[in-house]
Amino acid sequence: MELKHRATIEFSMPEPFNFELTVHKPAGWHWSTPAEIFNKSIFWSGIFFDGKPIGLKMQSAGLLVRADIFNKATEKMPDLSRLEKQLYKALGADEDLAGFYEFAKSEPVLDEVVTRLRGMRMGRNDNLFGQVILAICLQMTPLKRSRQMMGLLLKEFGTQLHFDKHQTILWPCPEDIARLSPALLREKARLGYRAERLLAAAKYLVKKPVAAQQLDALPDKEARKLVMEIPGIGGYSAGIILGRSEVPVDSWSLIIISELIYGKSPVKGRSGIPALNELINKRWGKWGWLAFAYIVNDLPFLARKYHLSRIY
Repeated sequence: MELKHRATIEFSMPEPFNFELTVHKPAGWHWSTPAEIFNKSIFWSGIFFDGKPIGLKMQSAGLLVRADIFNKATEKMPDLSRLEKQLYKALGADEDLAGFYEFAKSEPVLDEVVTRLRGMRMGRNDNLFGQVILAICLQMTPLKRSRQMMGLLLKEFGTQLHFDKHQTILWPCPEDIARLSPALLREKARLGYRAERLLAAAKYLVKKPVAAQQLDALPDKEARKLVMEIPGIGGYSAGIILGRSEVPVDSWSLIIISELIYGKSPVKGRSGIPALNELINKRWGKWGWLAFAYIVNDLPFLARKYHLSRIY
C-alpha cells in the first residue's frame, strides 16, 4: 500500500523524555509493530487510526517531537488534533516517571538502572490485538521462536505500508485473522497449538471490541479481568498486554529477578512464581511493571555487576 505525505504535527513531551529509548528500546521491544525502523535518530512506523492505516515518520529535538503523517492520497485527511493526542499518549506522556525515579532511590538495582535509561517511557499504541498476538506468541516458548511466529504473521497477514522510501508492516486486524482456518495459521505462521488460541481471540474481539484506551480508564483488577475474558489469555499474558503494576513472571523472569533480589537462582523452579509475585507486589507495588521493564532493558549492564545465569 503506497502512502503519501499529508501533514506534519509537533508536540512537546513532559520531562524526562528520551525519544530513542522510548521508541527503540535496548531489549528490542517494539512500539507499534516489530517491522518498524529506527535509523540515525529517525523512526518509521505506522498505526491504524479510525480504522485506516497511517504511516509515521517521527524524530525529536529534546522534548519536541515531530511526526510526519502519511496515508492514501484518495483518503480524507485524518483528524490531526485527535491523532496528536493519541501519539502523545502512545509515547507514554502520562507515565509518572518522576514518581518512579523517586521510588527507585530505595532499590539499589533500580537506582542504577534508571540512571542509565533515564527518560525511557514505555508508551503503547492503541492496538490491543497486536498485544494479544505478542502475548500468545510469547507463551511457553524461547524468544527466538516467538519472534519467528510474529515475523511470519506480519509477512503473511499484516498490512504492508510503503512511504518515504521505507516499508513497514502493521499487525493484522482481528477481522483479518478471524476468517482464517487454524490449519492455515499453523502452516503459514508456524503457530502450532497457538493457532486455535489466536483464532479464538480474534473472533472474540470481532464480536466484543476492546480498545487499549478503554482498559486504561479501568482500575488494575477490572482491566485484568476484562482482558482475561479473551480466549487464550491467562494471568501471565494479561500482564504483558496491560503493562500496568502486574509483573508478567514466567520461568525466565523468575530466574532473573531472583538472582537480582536474592543473589541466587531459584531452587523450586516454576513453583516459586507465586511467592515471587507476592514479594514483587509487596516490594515494588504499583511500580512493578516499570521496575520489570527497566530491568529487562538493562540486562547487559546488570550482568556486569550481578551474577545472572541467563540474560535472554
